[in-house]
Amino acid sequence: MHIKSLTQFRLLFCMLFVSALFTGLFVPGAASTVQAATPNNFSSDNFYQNWQRTDLPIAAQKTSRSWYWGPAPLAQGFYEYYEDAPFHQRVVQYFDKARMELNNPDQNSVTNGLLVVEMIRGKLQTGDNSFTDKDPANVPVAGDPNNAWPTYKDLNSIYNQPTGRQVGDKADQIFNPDGITDFNVYSSDPQTTIENVDNGFGIPAAFWDYLNRSGLVYNGYNYVNDTISSWIFSTGHPITDAYWTKVKVGGVDKYVLFQAFERRLLTYTPSNPSAYQVEMGNVGLHYVQWRYGGNLPQYSNLTDSMFGGIQPQWYSATDVLNIRTEPNSQSNHPESTTNHPYVQQLQPGDHVQVLKAVQGEEILPGNNVWYQIYENPNLYVYSGYMKKYDVPDYPRTPRTHSGIWVSVSLDKQMMAVFRDNQLLYKTLIASGRPGVGDKDYSTVRGVYSAIGGYRPLSQTMQGGSRASASYYNIDDIRYVTYFYRDYAIHGSYWHAKFGIAPQSHGCVNSTVYDASLVWRLPVGTVVDVF
Repeated sequence: MHIKSLTQFRLLFCMLFVSALFTGLFVPGAASTVQAATPNNFSSDNFYQNWQRTDLPIAAQKTSRSWYWGPAPLAQGFYEYYEDAPFHQRVVQYFDKARMELNNPDQNSVTNGLLVVEMIRGKLQTGDNSFTDKDPANVPVAGDPNNAWPTYKDLNSIYNQPTGRQVGDKADQIFNPDGITDFNVYSSDPQTTIENVDNGFGIPAAFWDYLNRSGLVYNGYNYVNDTISSWIFSTGHPITDAYWTKVKVGGVDKYVLFQAFERRLLTYTPSNPSAYQVEMGNVGLHYVQWRYGGNLPQYSNLTDSMFGGIQPQWYSATDVLNIRTEPNSQSNHPESTTNHPYVQQLQPGDHVQVLKAVQGEEILPGNNVWYQIYENPNLYVYSGYMKKYDVPDYPRTPRTHSGIWVSVSLDKQMMAVFRDNQLLYKTLIASGRPGVGDKDYSTVRGVYSAIGGYRPLSQTMQGGSRASASYYNIDDIRYVTYFYRDYAIHGSYWHAKFGIAPQSHGCVNSTVYDASLVWRLPVGTVVDVF
């Protein structure tokens, strides 16, 4: 089943690099002018450590070889949407040669995406098994940025098409716009001899030696000689055979042997100095051009990127609408017990935050789209009876605070996140119900801060007198951020009155997704309720 995320990226674009940086091959001598990157350039210590191992010796002029990542990140890292990461966001940082990813901060495991596969296939990966269709990348794989051939799109014809090359064979064919033909100019070069076969594709000696070579690396404490990088991590498996092509490099025609791997693209240029004959293609730059139009979103820190890249997608019901546990009208309603009082139906005008659209039962002719509004358990409503709801402008706040802070408007039933006086994110909430005497559950007004001693991922909440109708005992209340005594901002699943009317016994009810954003803010973050 194809899943398309409804999350809309609102990117603040700023040109990062000049066109010369798109050159796919190294210009000899450039390393001598490069300044070493610093930890401040990196959005994760894990990213910095990975870069240090292979590329710090180059930047520090301790050795002379081509880059594995690049002299420094292209920009600050940021949260990029990924369906199977915690909170559907993972930290990424782009480099000339690739992208580093931190899919789960708790595991501290850096991965290196299948960028080449995505660009060739025209499938933007948004989750472990989720893809968004996009035209294959019409970006040259090597040489000058204005080369018309070959592009990643052109590699479609040789992608996943092994020709049966065996160890001892030669990489002696050229890839031209009019087809593949024999090419014997470098047939006597031992570097073109197939030395290993993986995934059905022959890897020539030039590339196999490069993938397995040893050299000077930085181990976090010292410079030592060791295997430079695990080739499965750095490049992945080959996805094409190796072919020659003719490209312009610095305006000069050169024959280049190239081979696409899952994560990288390798080139061998016999006319280069020996230390730079084999290089990683500028896959990271090319991917940025394909996915972001050449302009990465600009954030000064990771926290801002949690809010700046996305805005909530709210919809309202136009009719009485059943909530289902699968995207079809015959599936069950969610459970509704005292401890798990999941909302069963939407009433006209109710508001829900849509996480994603999925294909399901076609109820109205030509419309099989259902909206997922909750996860674990997954809950769905049919899109045919929903309409887009535009979140109103956030009201003027009585105060501003320095740094990042949370604002809650009780009059408008809205919540926002600011940095200084800049609005980063706005959404809908349901606050405490006002009343009289012991039935007044109004949310407190004032300036508070997120309490760090107890910020549970999930908890059971209870209140009221056991002998009265006001008593409640509800399980699995997620992302609870207390800000004053027992007042908290937390996720809610038992109503759909966000932005409509107060509902709670004093807390600020939000969607689980919005509660997760607040929950991730630093301890001590100002919470201003007015």
